[in-house]
Amino acid sequence: MKNKWKFLPLLLVGLMLLGGCGSQSGEKAQSGKKTIVAATEGTMKGIAYMDKDNKLTGYEVEVLKAAAAKAGYDIQFQTTEFASIFAGIDSGRYQIGFGSISKTPIREKKYSFTKVTHYYEPAVFAFPKGFLQKHPVNHVEDLGGLRTYLNPTKGNAWQQYVEAFNAKYPDKPIQVTYSDEGWAAYYRRLNSDDGIDVLKTNETRLYMLSKEYGYQFDFVVLPQAEMDKVGKLTNPNTYFVFPKTEEGAKMAADFDKAIAELQKDGTLSKLSKEFLGNDYSSQENYEKAHAPK
Repeated sequence: MKNKWKFLPLLLVGLMLLGGCGSQSGEKAQSGKKTIVAATEGTMKGIAYMDKDNKLTGYEVEVLKAAAAKAGYDIQFQTTEFASIFAGIDSGRYQIGFGSISKTPIREKKYSFTKVTHYYEPAVFAFPKGFLQKHPVNHVEDLGGLRTYLNPTKGNAWQQYVEAFNAKYPDKPIQVTYSDEGWAAYYRRLNSDDGIDVLKTNETRLYMLSKEYGYQFDFVVLPQAEMDKVGKLTNPNTYFVFPKTEEGAKMAADFDKAIAELQKDGTLSKLSKEFLGNDYSSQENYEKAHAPK
């Protein structure tokens, strides 16, 4: 009889734990929301970054929160290296990837994307302040002879563009210094006119650098036809990326619908102005915001 009652406390604890699990599952079922995980680097000022309280925020973070709420999902965020975003989607660890991600033919073969963009911003060429007064850049050929820096280990879009430019215009190529320095060092050099004349970037990045460090640059947005003389530099549209599965396609469609609603009710414009300093929520809004006064 003594042995019979010895296990009663353990039995009661087990029943309590089972009861707790049942209650938790019931709450999830009652909410009717699927929990999904969105991954990003978390190092892009204005887009997705850690605030002073070490909380992830930024334009794309807040767009995802608003879109998930409209689409009926609970969303959680994780930060990781850029390459690990795609690896995590492949393994099923993440359901959404983001961080100024554009579509490419290779990516579209492997992943599902939203069809409605939430962020439109064309590339610009940045120069030291006052540079354009002595060296106007109205055509892509005007980049010939200018100096830039490249990190040979990155193989990014700017490196590919410069190499394509130099192959097309060998008589007056862009002068390249290869360096293992990162973009932060390149911007410092550009701001102080230290051995570098031009970088490919975007207006929001320049805005953030000016706001945070007081940097001042000239910049030019060339017409797409001019840019395409050399090749595609960047896609100005940004999208969210999902697994290329039936479930991933459904999530992309759900977020498309939600983003379209947020576009229509002005939420995207409001968030863009708050975090990026101007309206980059669509091509139409971008062109309206940048129209000559």
